Amino acid sequence: MIAIIDAHCHVFPDKIAEKSKESVRDFYQLPMYTSGTAAHLKAEQKPFQLYQQNYQIVKQLIFTPAVTAHQTESINQFISQLVQEDSAFIGFGTIHPENKNFSEILSGFEALNLKGLKLHSDFQRFDIDSPDMYPVYEEAARLKIPVLFHMGDKKQDFSHPRRLAKVLKDIPDLTVIAAHMGGYSHWTEALEVLPVSERLYFDISSTLAFTDSKLLMQFVQKFGASKFFFGSDFPMWNPVEELKTLLSFELPEQLLSDILYQNFANFIGIK
Repeated sequence: MIAIIDAHCHVFPDKIAEKSKESVRDFYQLPMYTSGTAAHLKAEQKPFQLYQQNYQIVKQLIFTPAVTAHQTESINQFISQLVQEDSAFIGFGTIHPENKNFSEILSGFEALNLKGLKLHSDFQRFDIDSPDMYPVYEEAARLKIPVLFHMGDKKQDFSHPRRLAKVLKDIPDLTVIAAHMGGYSHWTEALEVLPVSERLYFDISSTLAFTDSKLLMQFVQKFGASKFFFGSDFPMWNPVEELKTLLSFELPEQLLSDILYQNFANFIGIK
């Protein structure tokens, strides 16, 4: 059995899951695999077989961004509860740019067993390098809370890779995961402008359908083989189909193993 960590999964409360699914579908103009309920997500933990090899998703990084400030507390409680109920879940919390009590929220992550912070500036409508967000990043760095940024968009500029490059330069102690291989639809720019840094990691969610093995290997060669995590971007994409695409890239066996499990296990501290 080959173990997999899916390091990019959105999950929504049952009562709003269908509406959230429709909102994401309309925003990206892409079909959705399913609605993002916890039950649907848990179903992805079932073992499966591809090409006569057995696989199982044994851990899933879960989160959902607050699109209004008043949602933050309830979302963090929701993610925390799911983490308590299912040991396969690893939770990242949320903050909205209008949460003035961000320091209190971040300091509460440990009690909620939230291991990081997820920000989606395209939905939350702020520039990643906005000076208003720097106190949040500085507090996250002080508390050693990694920040997972949604990166890149075809229609908006909030999450362009050049903005993250500035943040990494200005906040020297911040640990960052750049989702979607550093910039959905902006991979050439991400490869050019993002710095090589021990604090910078990537997930490859919402990437595989639009890129190829050559581009992925260019990223690996620049930033290091230990810096990349498998992620499905559930519920937008089917994790099994994403794995099929990754396998078609015919990566070196050790690199594939590291991307599927070991890199994120090392990052988050799974023994």
